[in-house]
Amino acid sequence: MSLTSPRRPGASGPERVAVNFGKAAPDDPLDAMSARAPELSPPRTTERTRRLVGVDIARFVAVFGMFCIHFGVPFAQGDVEVWVAQFSSGRSTALFTLLAGVSLAIMTGRSEPPIGSALRDARVRVAVRAVLLLVVGLALARATSATGFLLTVIIPFYGLYFLLAVPFIRLRARGLLIASVVSAAVGPQLSFVLRTWIAWDTPLRAVVDAIDLIDPGHLIADEGLFDLLLLGFYPAASYLPLVLAGMAVGRLDLRSTKVRIWLGATGLAVSHSGYELSNWLVEATGTALPPGPSEGTVPIDHPEWLLTATAHSGTTFELLDSGGIALVILAVCLELADRTGRALKPLATAGSMALTLYAIHALTLAWQIVVGGWPLSGVPDTLAQLASMGPALPTDVPNMPAFPRDGHHPEGVVAFVNTYMPEVFLIFSIVFPLVWKRFFRRGPLEAAISETVRWVTGRSARQP
Repeated sequence: MSLTSPRRPGASGPERVAVNFGKAAPDDPLDAMSARAPELSPPRTTERTRRLVGVDIARFVAVFGMFCIHFGVPFAQGDVEVWVAQFSSGRSTALFTLLAGVSLAIMTGRSEPPIGSALRDARVRVAVRAVLLLVVGLALARATSATGFLLTVIIPFYGLYFLLAVPFIRLRARGLLIASVVSAAVGPQLSFVLRTWIAWDTPLRAVVDAIDLIDPGHLIADEGLFDLLLLGFYPAASYLPLVLAGMAVGRLDLRSTKVRIWLGATGLAVSHSGYELSNWLVEATGTALPPGPSEGTVPIDHPEWLLTATAHSGTTFELLDSGGIALVILAVCLELADRTGRALKPLATAGSMALTLYAIHALTLAWQIVVGGWPLSGVPDTLAQLASMGPALPTDVPNMPAFPRDGHHPEGVVAFVNTYMPEVFLIFSIVFPLVWKRFFRRGPLEAAISETVRWVTGRSARQP
């Protein structure tokens, strides 16, 4: 779980997110086509191959929402701070997940899905990238275990999203849209049923227990196959529809203003319909929602929560609400990128390094907790008291963050950095990518994954 609360009076309650993410997959189709045979002359940059800067800006919007959830809203206070934090909750995750699908489509032919040997090559590249995301994500989850329930690393979930998307690479926009709609209608309900069976003393429970005993992901960071697929905070069974929707969007001509207007209008309609339909069903069925977690997957003992659009619940209605807003944000960012020229370059540059920034942010949050400075940047009062309990910290709370057992808080420069972490990290997330990109083409983690994919796929292609 991830939390945010303004450092000033009037803060809202805790909010959880884990982005959530950064995207590991670059959206530069030139990278994806690197395995093709060399040409006699250098390839020209065309409208079809030129990078979609608006997608990078949208990634930064998602990154910014994640920062607001975990560190607080920078340069804001009062109602503005509360509204931004509440709006970001859940929607940042949806935007990142949708953009994952967009990047998959861009890496695999954009509007023309690959066929034949090109399709096989694309599937191999995506599968290798998925495995690398799983490895990087598990390592990061382990390195940031001090965050406890304050952060769920989403990168391993992304790895599974990518693997599950491999069979859909050959589809065009219409087929991907149908697959997205069907999985959104079925996935969350199927996830709930399977999680119920796992909770009972059933053969499926025995299978899960047996696999968990040997599953490296589960043993390393409690993010094994069944955690990523069903039991974790962002189960693929619930969130794959957003990836498929993003792939459908990526198959469209995103340079067309008409397409962007259609995406924005559709997003607004879908979001409004999902939210209103959820409210109508709750009222029409006379459902009285019991006290329970305001965020997270639907608890198996309260199926009525499947009718809600609660952030991070992974219900059909939450996917419609947050996914629709993600479409709107993407359409706006694409249009802004064209209309503002280089004015938004700093944001686009930061968005192109979203995976690196996500990893740094997760490590920074873990550092804050370990040194005792996390409460200084502003957290809900109950959590601030918990973080400062020291020796009285309860030992029976699952996944408790590693708050200092002596209840101390840092002083001097460390205290200043922790107190103003929202502003400090926002500035860092813009300045660092600008400096880095003066010397390197990609961010550190983005380059490491892309070059590893290139090396592995190239090596396998050379083997008889």
